[in-house]
Amino acid sequence: MKKNISALFSAVILSLALSAAANAQSENNSNQTDSKPLKILKKPIPESGGCNQPNGRVMVRVTFDKSAKITDATITQSSGCASFDKNSVDAARRIKFEPQIKDGEPVTVTKPVEYKYYRY
Repeated sequence: MKKNISALFSAVILSLALSAAANAQSENNSNQTDSKPLKILKKPIPESGGCNQPNGRVMVRVTFDKSAKITDATITQSSGCASFDKNSVDAARRIKFEPQIKDGEPVTVTKPVEYKYYRY
């Protein structure tokens, strides 16, 4: 009788431990699917615009709306070439992306986007 009770007790403890582990794994998986970063699907390349410099770099602050549309794009660091800067803003406005997901819902985020050109 003591062996049966001991075996039953061990089975209950093992069952509880396995259940707790499965529950923890399930919570970890749901947290991973409830949030994911912004994913850029297509980043158009701007034309250099006939700049006289051998190369250039521009930083554009882009607002990626939760509705998967670009709602703002502004230069935060100029390349020194006005036409390349303008072309970069135009290209940034055409970025295709999947919105960032937080707690299962899409959210609006603002991120820097860099564009470079090189003349060979």
